[in-house]
Amino acid sequence: MKSSSIKDSPIQNIQEDSLQVSKYAVSLSKFIEISDTPITIGLQGEWGTGKTSLMSLIKELLNESSIASSWVNTWEFSLFSKPETITPAILSGMLDNLKQECKARNIWTLNDESRDKFNKAMKFFGSIANQVIDNNTGVNVSNAAGDLNSNFGKSQVAEMKSSISTLLHDLVNDEKNPVKKIVFFVDDLDRIQPKDAVEVLEALKNIFDIPHCVFILAIDYDIVVKGLESKFGKKTKENEREFRSFFDKIIQVPFTMPTGAYNIMEFLKQKLKELDIVISDNNFPHLNKIVTLTVGNNPRSLKRYLNSFSLIAILIESDDDNDDEHDEIDFILLFAVLGLQISYQDIFRLLLIDHNYIEWEKLFAAKIDLDLEKTEQDISKIGDSEYTNEIWEKIIWGICQNDTYLKNQTFKILELLNILRDIVPNQLNEKLDKALDFASITNVDDNIAIKPVTTKGQVTYFGGFDNYISLMRTGQEENQELGLKRRAPKKISNESELFLRKWVAYFESVNCELKFTPSAGCSVQYEKRKIGQLKPPDRKGLIEFLILRSSKRGYKKPAIKGVNVSNIIKYAPDDGPSYVLPWGKELFKVLETQELIDLHENHLKTFIEEAIETVDGNNVLKVTRENHNILKEIFEGEYHVNI
Repeated sequence: MKSSSIKDSPIQNIQEDSLQVSKYAVSLSKFIEISDTPITIGLQGEWGTGKTSLMSLIKELLNESSIASSWVNTWEFSLFSKPETITPAILSGMLDNLKQECKARNIWTLNDESRDKFNKAMKFFGSIANQVIDNNTGVNVSNAAGDLNSNFGKSQVAEMKSSISTLLHDLVNDEKNPVKKIVFFVDDLDRIQPKDAVEVLEALKNIFDIPHCVFILAIDYDIVVKGLESKFGKKTKENEREFRSFFDKIIQVPFTMPTGAYNIMEFLKQKLKELDIVISDNNFPHLNKIVTLTVGNNPRSLKRYLNSFSLIAILIESDDDNDDEHDEIDFILLFAVLGLQISYQDIFRLLLIDHNYIEWEKLFAAKIDLDLEKTEQDISKIGDSEYTNEIWEKIIWGICQNDTYLKNQTFKILELLNILRDIVPNQLNEKLDKALDFASITNVDDNIAIKPVTTKGQVTYFGGFDNYISLMRTGQEENQELGLKRRAPKKISNESELFLRKWVAYFESVNCELKFTPSAGCSVQYEKRKIGQLKPPDRKGLIEFLILRSSKRGYKKPAIKGVNVSNIIKYAPDDGPSYVLPWGKELFKVLETQELIDLHENHLKTFIEEAIETVDGNNVLKVTRENHNILKEIFEGEYHVNI
């Protein structure tokens, strides 16, 4: 069956390993089985390089051995935790997940004394900030867990370490228990705040450095560096050793993700097949080369790349106003343009100004404020190459020198643009113009007005939540050319973004389809029928939920203490009959406070579930000229939610 997109989720078993990294998982699992403990293995790589997938493969290979495991996603614990409670929450989760896995395998064989120690550790780690751990001592969780280097904290940590060491020793040495080693998988450390990631690492070093334990950490070294800046200052050549020393004290076995060894060609073939996009064997090497010169070997980036490509390919096929025939070369050119857009935004922006780059001359250089004469002098100092002997190539070279990232990628960009010229020796100008028009649909740029992005009905489409948030962060004012019906907020706070990410993830988990447009926010559909809408914060910092009312409650609006719930379309009989569907006119304005989010999370989930049930049960109220008077009862009625 044809799919329109690729899920951005880690692989779960070897059968899904299209990148052919399972050999590394096999080697690491063998190493874990025979290694002495305690030991910590650091899977190091940028976000999206496949660390979670590799850990999943390792866990699968260890599943049938005499090894128990515990998997904890640190990012999930950080979403709605206060900074001082993230670390104890993660540590609590590690122990609880170990217990659950052991129980599932009928190997949770602790004596009464060990069970007491386990419960004590859970109480210590799992208590919320400012809650008293022990009424006799008056110990505060935030003090004990938030500052592991304080004198008081050290004493408490030592006590917890002793308790955990004893209970794990009892578990492993029980004759009835086949487990001889425990592996803790700690994922997504690079998705939480750097200072919090460093705190978690310090806690692991201080508390879980005990026999029988193996830790596998998914981490990005750059995150560690950022988290240590408050302690060591900005990283320089003079203090680099201090940063590395901290990392080395925690990680005994570093393992850098082998992105250079990934079988990208096979991965690309498989994913294009899933999208039902056919590229001939003759032209496929062009795609592979384009990937190498743009997003590289990051699997997550490549998935997003292919999803954008798939979206635009579908738009091209369904465009009734476009009668032109599209051959394979057109799609390869589009693929390359998308690569430029994703990886080299400044170069993509230049093409939007003038796509006929082969004809760029001195006039164009002056237009973009580039001193062409000085650029030519700089090139002559390092020596001409095959990629810097034409005017347009020199302009690209000069632009790249003004940006550290682009400077390191200069010859990749030049090679890519030369490949496009070779692929399309004729009609490059015309074909590139069309490719840019379509590629602009997925463009996210703070200078978006350079080239308006429109389709029928003046609707702007986005490739997903990340693209949508990126535009919202720009503070883009109302632009009629883009068909924006509301102004984007000047700034989205981290709390707002986390809140939105949580609910986007929840909608997806209950099989809802999301559509992102600036005019409508995030439209939520279930079984092709709209059940709600989610908007980013307005200028007052409020987040709006528009949720389908439940038929079970007579379509009445909820009344929740602390939440402003209102109708956005009022019943007005004097204006004549209404044709509004009242089930879609319920507004939640949720304040950006942690307490309010925590308090009403379950209620919001209930409303969403009821909305899905209403649609699924085909109980959507139809409003007609004959029955529209019932709107008054619906709009004025309410039910109360006890909190």
